Amino acid sequence: MFGGDVSAWQHFLVKQGLLSDAVDGVFGPNTGQATRDYQAGKGLTADGAVGVGTFSQAVRDGYEAQAGRAAISGMDAAVDCSAFASCIASEGMKFVVRYYSASAKKRIARPEAVALASAGLELAVVYQDSNNELKFFSDQTGRKHATTALQQAQEIEQPAGSAIYFAVDFDASAEQVRGAILDYFREVSRLLAAASTRYAVGVYGSGLTCRLIRDAGLATFTWLCGSSGYQETTKFRPEAHLLQVAPSRKICGNKLAIDDDIAQNVNLGAFTVA
Repeated sequence: MFGGDVSAWQHFLVKQGLLSDAVDGVFGPNTGQATRDYQAGKGLTADGAVGVGTFSQAVRDGYEAQAGRAAISGMDAAVDCSAFASCIASEGMKFVVRYYSASAKKRIARPEAVALASAGLELAVVYQDSNNELKFFSDQTGRKHATTALQQAQEIEQPAGSAIYFAVDFDASAEQVRGAILDYFREVSRLLAAASTRYAVGVYGSGLTCRLIRDAGLATFTWLCGSSGYQETTKFRPEAHLLQVAPSRKICGNKLAIDDDIAQNVNLGAFTVA
């Protein structure tokens, strides 16, 4: 964190009663100690670094981003969240990321989308079957996944202009991204652009993957995965529309397993259904 981000963090620490210094945009010793005090009080690793886990907790505690930035709390889950919609909203979440997939158990259906909307939650969607090895990426697979995603988008009545993210759930090398993964996204982009209802493309993955797919003009939205050891994760963090937070946790009476997410842009391609 630096500059305006540090000032916003210092304002948060002041409101928490942990920092009495002037807000100066400098992450000095007192800011570092106040950060460790905040982390200790929340049961986090007290290392004085505002990593994604600390940032996520702060967003839930009322952190306000600097002007021109956003910090919005949300979550993703691999199960039907219909029964938990009101609880999710009461946890302070503003959006939920759910799946399109060939797996009926994993994918969202319209009743769930309606339940989330009725609770005042926005919905974002990501296509993923496995997508965790290079063998799952090719132009042919891109066509297959895009076709399935478009069918499922129509089934839940996803509105035009919103996004469908596509997952790259492993630490791909630059060579792998520029090869089979780029071939995959070219077909995804082509089919979504040609569809009767137009959707934006998003990419989920490492910082390296997000950067290369975005810079190739094949994705509008980027979702940085929670694996902090993946390539360019720290470097890409300020640029991502969405940040996933590891590790997972359970909410709603310990019944719903989630990953926390933070939207860093008001527009993340999310939507609601009627």
